[in-house]
Amino acid sequence: MQRKHRYTWAVVVVIIILMFWRLPPMVARQDSMLNTYRILVEVDALARQRFVERIVDDRLVDGAVHGMMRRLDPYSGYIGPDELEAFERRGSEEYFGIGVEIGMRGGRPVVITPLDASPAAMAGVRPGDVIISVNETDTEGLSAFDLGELLQGHEGAPVHLTIQRNNSVDPIALSVPRRSVKTQTVRGFRKTQDGAWDYLIDPTSRLGYVRVSSFHKSTASAFDQAIAELERKEIVGLVLDLRFDPGGLIDQAIHMVDRFIEDDVIVSTITRRNVFDEYRGTPGQSLADCKLVILINGASASAAEIVAGALQDYERATIVGERSFGKGSVQGLIYLKTADAAVKITHAYYRLPSGRVIHRTAANRHSDSWGIQPDVEILLSDEEKSAIQKSRLRVDLPQAMAGGERLDESSLGDSGSSATPQVISDRQLAKALALLQSG
Repeated sequence: MQRKHRYTWAVVVVIIILMFWRLPPMVARQDSMLNTYRILVEVDALARQRFVERIVDDRLVDGAVHGMMRRLDPYSGYIGPDELEAFERRGSEEYFGIGVEIGMRGGRPVVITPLDASPAAMAGVRPGDVIISVNETDTEGLSAFDLGELLQGHEGAPVHLTIQRNNSVDPIALSVPRRSVKTQTVRGFRKTQDGAWDYLIDPTSRLGYVRVSSFHKSTASAFDQAIAELERKEIVGLVLDLRFDPGGLIDQAIHMVDRFIEDDVIVSTITRRNVFDEYRGTPGQSLADCKLVILINGASASAAEIVAGALQDYERATIVGERSFGKGSVQGLIYLKTADAAVKITHAYYRLPSGRVIHRTAANRHSDSWGIQPDVEILLSDEEKSAIQKSRLRVDLPQAMAGGERLDESSLGDSGSSATPQVISDRQLAKALALLQSG
């Protein structure tokens, strides 16, 4: 019993020694945290004491957290209690906004692409437009996340944009109404007389064409329906058009890649601690006998880059067009324990089967290691890109009109009939067809 008593005291002594041994680092960390955030406490106190009006809410705390998240990267952000419900509706296939996808370049938000038949597209917003202000709010320093919050709101309320365009000396002012933006994401080349999409672009050579404008929750099923229709017509080649596609849900992109490869790694995510998760294909679902050409450009981002990059790595597709946007980061939504709020934070990057990381970072932005480089590069002028988008908008005109918008058709120019875009004016698409027709 005495030996057991001595053993117990020895254990207690060891625990006390360990506690005191760890105490200095713990105290140092606490002091460091206090020193870091002391300025916030001091500024909050000064503002509440000296500001000309009484501060009775948590606007200063909200502003500080917004600023903290904004300094991480353009895609992280804070969702306050009054914003959470609206945010949770985002990512659905219908919302009130102007229908535009945003990225960041040089500290300013830049339009990746306006969604097809959206208010932004009909108002003349173009890929590459730099947004200088939204409703007179300067966008310098804002994140893409914060800008998305500014652009969405009540149906019918106008959004006043000031944009800078590459070929314009002076800024351009646009007023774009917020509407219910419905994102039909899978389209063909032309519409039939009954309004359905025709996915057979070249009946003689049995070539299909599928255009994916973004990746939402029904994109994979709509893509499967289009492929099933083309399989019944025994196609031998397919053009998958991912130009002006800003991405979206990763599971939809994985499903699309899975249609063309067997049981292989499609994409993985990697964190700063080199922890990664792999997403693999499913055996027996691939279209092994169908030649594939994928079109991309500088407005192809995120999930679109994963599809193009994975199929390029496996040499399953030939990539035609221009270098992609370079957005391959993973954001997670974390609900806060201390408030009815959440943060959206970038916690990983997407990595392709070859080990390439798509995302354009401060470290690689001046190198060739970000984005997807096409196998066949064909650069289009701004005028050519505008003509392609106008042609697409003309095809989607009946859908746009159903949304209550008005469009001056003269602004579209002579870009083809209301049912069919012109292949001859689209050099990238023409090259894709030529590659498929060459056998």
